[in-house]
Amino acid sequence: MPIYKYLIFDVDDTLLDFYPAFATAQRNIAEKLGIEPTKEYLETDEKCGWKAWEESGLDKTEEKDVQENYHVYYYQYLRKHFEYLLEAYGRVCDVQELVDCYLKSISSSKVMKEPDTLSIYVKLSKRYKLVLATNGIEQVQKERLSDFLPYTHRLYISEKIGFIKPTGDFYNYVMSDLKCRLDECLMIGDSITNDMVGAKAIGMDVCYYNTKGKKIPEGVLVDYEVNSIRDLVQILL
Repeated sequence: MPIYKYLIFDVDDTLLDFYPAFATAQRNIAEKLGIEPTKEYLETDEKCGWKAWEESGLDKTEEKDVQENYHVYYYQYLRKHFEYLLEAYGRVCDVQELVDCYLKSISSSKVMKEPDTLSIYVKLSKRYKLVLATNGIEQVQKERLSDFLPYTHRLYISEKIGFIKPTGDFYNYVMSDLKCRLDECLMIGDSITNDMVGAKAIGMDVCYYNTKGKKIPEGVLVDYEVNSIRDLVQILL
């Protein structure tokens, strides 16, 4: 196995579980609107969110336009989401107030993807320089990652650096800032497109964090595959 100096971690659904953050935001938005967060409400809200997400093209991170305007489109997506929700329930509310509530709710959620995620991260930090690389909003991600930051060498947030995964610009920025060689780095993440394909495209080794046992698409190469954060200990320590 190559001798790595840097472990580069994705954040959402690799270190932190995004769903509890989203569920908290759903409940807080419902409370602000005076709506009971029933199953029907939650399903309606998710439909509004997915409709806005698809219209904003945020899942098309391979397209140049999305890469260059991702964060503009992200804020547009949030506004559309809540506009559709207000329309669905015939409510009137300042949309920006709902956007702010959503971002604050997401920021406050620090639920780990696995119970021992942080302890293993700390253990790895004793041998490697740990790096966090995430597509997201700076004010949100920095707050959510506060428990990890004392053990982190560098933090790269797409809104802050101006590039998103899976672009070569993002990964080349990271490499330039770290002043290291590709063979010294291992990218660890749950996204085939953003983490595996993105990092592999510039020649970096990758580790697929595959907790759901998904089939790796044909033509996608990964150097390692783990089903639990604990598996990293077996590989790297």
